Amino acid sequence: MTSAGDSSKNKGIICPKCGCRHFITTHTEPLRDGRIRRRKRCRNCDRKVVTHETPSK
Repeated sequence: MTSAGDSSKNKGIICPKCGCRHFITTHTEPLRDGRIRRRKRCRNCDRKVVTHETPSK
């Protein structure tokens, strides 16, 4: 049984290789359209992941 308070546990990215949720950000770059590109590396298996984030207004 889950409650509304447990939904915060489901946020964030999951490594597609090992399922880990722990990442190290290796590079952050602002893009011309206002988004932010972050390159991350899984602390468990070293898989590289790229995210595109939109800043909240």
